[in-house]
Amino acid sequence: MTTIFLHPPGIYDFRKRPVFIGAMSEAVPSTPVFEMYPMGFVSMAHYLERHGHRARIVNLALKMLNSEKFDAEKFIKKLDAEAFCIDLHWIAHLHGAIEIAKICKQYHPNTPVIFGGFTSTYYSDEILTKFPFVDYVLKGDSCEYPLLKLIENLNKKDKEDIPNLSWRKNNMNKSNPITNVPETINFIIDPKFMLKLIIRDMDIDANLPYRSWLDEPTMPILTSKGCLYNCVNCGGSNECYKRIYNRKKPAFMEPDKVIEQLRLNEEYIKNPVFFLNDIRMGGKKYYKEIFEKIKKEKIDLPVVFELFSPLTEEFARDLKSTYAHYNLEMSPEDASDEVRFCTGKNYTNADVEKSIEIALNNDCDKFDLFFMLGLGRQSRESIYKTLDYIDSIIGKFKNFGEHKVYPFISPYAPTLDPGSIAFENPAKYGYVVLHRTLEEHYNAFDKLSWKDFFNYRTENLSPDDIIDLTYDTAIKLAHIKRKHDMVNDEYVKNMEKQVEISTTVMRKVAQISKMDKDNEQEINLIREEINESMKPLIYKNKELNWPRNRKSLNVYVLNILGKILRRL
Repeated sequence: MTTIFLHPPGIYDFRKRPVFIGAMSEAVPSTPVFEMYPMGFVSMAHYLERHGHRARIVNLALKMLNSEKFDAEKFIKKLDAEAFCIDLHWIAHLHGAIEIAKICKQYHPNTPVIFGGFTSTYYSDEILTKFPFVDYVLKGDSCEYPLLKLIENLNKKDKEDIPNLSWRKNNMNKSNPITNVPETINFIIDPKFMLKLIIRDMDIDANLPYRSWLDEPTMPILTSKGCLYNCVNCGGSNECYKRIYNRKKPAFMEPDKVIEQLRLNEEYIKNPVFFLNDIRMGGKKYYKEIFEKIKKEKIDLPVVFELFSPLTEEFARDLKSTYAHYNLEMSPEDASDEVRFCTGKNYTNADVEKSIEIALNNDCDKFDLFFMLGLGRQSRESIYKTLDYIDSIIGKFKNFGEHKVYPFISPYAPTLDPGSIAFENPAKYGYVVLHRTLEEHYNAFDKLSWKDFFNYRTENLSPDDIIDLTYDTAIKLAHIKRKHDMVNDEYVKNMEKQVEISTTVMRKVAQISKMDKDNEQEINLIREEINESMKPLIYKNKELNWPRNRKSLNVYVLNILGKILRRL
C-alpha cells in the first residue's frame, strides 16, 4: 500500500464558496490558494521509497486550482492508502488541512491521518484533543525517520519508542519527545525521483511545487535547518527552534551534498537555484568550501542568495568570482531603524545602502528589497516614509544603468506566526493577538474575507488599516516605479484597476457578511469579481523573476506532457 502526502489549499472550498482572499501571497511564487507544498514532502516520500515503502505526492491545491472539474472529495474517496500525511506547516493552510483530514477520515475511517509541520508541532496537543479525525502529529523539522518508524509500526498499540510523535493511547494524548534532530542535512531533491512519481501516477499537477513552476522553474537548496537570528514575528527564529522544535543550533547541508544537488539541477533543470536561508550562517569556511567546489566543477547556474545581515565586500567578491549570474534578497522591513530593530533586525538604513552599493559594484544582476506593512511599532506615517525611502533608493542607484534594485512592499498578513516571539509576548513588540487557539484560527479562516482572517492588530494599526494601506501603497509604489522608468503607463493603470476591483469586492463581501439570511446566493453573484480580485498586485513573472541563462529541454518536455495528461 501507499503512503499518500496530500497538500491542501489554504481555504478548502475556495471554488464553491468564493472567498475574498486578498493580498496574502504577494511576495511568494504561489497564488493566494497557497499551492506550494513543503520540501519535506519530497524528502519524506523519497526516504520511504528508499526503505521499501511506496509513496505518492498529491498537490490537491494545484489540482483544484487548475481544473474546475476536479472533485477533491471524489478523488480522495477512490484512494487506497496505508496512511494520509497532510501538511500543516504555516497557519495559512489550516482551513484546508482540517477539511481534507475530515474527508480522508469520512471515506477511510480505518486509515491513519498524520499531520506535520511547524504549526502542527506548536498545536500538537490541541489537534489531538479537538480534531478526532487526526490520529497522529509528527513534530519537529525532520520527520523522515519518525514517519518511517510510524508506518512500520501502525499496527502496534504501543508507540512510545517513535521519536517526535504525538498520539493517543486509551483516549489520552501522549507526547513523545522531539529527539530526532539531525545535526547535518544530507537530503537532496533528485529530479529523477520526481519524474518517477509523475510517470508512475500519470499526473503532473499532483507533483508540481506550484502553479507557475513549468513556466518559470526554480530549484531550492535548503542549506540549513534552524537559524542564528531572532526575528520576532517569525516562527522559524533561533528562539522558536530551541523552544518548540528542540533544535539547539542550526544544521547545515554538507558541501558535497550541495554540489551534488547543483549538478542534478544543471543536468535536469538548467534554471535558477535559490539558496534558502543565509548561507553565511554556516561560517566563512563553510561557504568558501562550497564556492571553491562550484568553481572546480565548473557549475554554471544562475543563483539567488538571501541576506539576513548586511553584505560584506569579501562575500560579494566571492560571489562575483564564483557565479556568472547572481541575485540577492534583503528584507529591511521598514525605513525606520526603530521599527526594524523592534522586529529583531539590528542593522541600519546605511547598512542597507552600503550592501546594495557593494553588490552592484560586484556585478550583482538584481537586488530585491522587501518591505512589510502591519508590523509592531509601525504607523501610517512610518509606512509612507518607507515609500519615500524606496523612491530615494531607486534614484540613488540609477547610475548603475539598468534598474537592478527592485523594491517590494507587501502586508505582513493576515497572521502573526503562532509560537513566534511576538505571538508569545505581543505587547512588548507592539502587537495585540486576536486569536490564540487553533480552533479560533480555523473559525476565522472559515469566514468570507481576509479581513476576518487576521489573528492580530498592532498598537497603531487595525486589520482595516493594514488592508487600506496595502492597496494604497501598491498604487503609490507603482507610480514611484513609473517615475523612475521601471514600469510603463499600462502597468500603473493595471495596478489601479486591480486595486479598484479588490476594494470593491471587499466592500461587497463585508455587506453580505452582515446579512442574517443565507448569503450563498449573494456571494455567487459576485463570483467573477472575486476571481478577478485574486490576481496579484505585482507582475510576479517579471518582478519576482530571477536570472535565466538558458531553457531546459527537460522542463519543456514536462510542459508538453502536462498538457497531454490534463486532456486525458
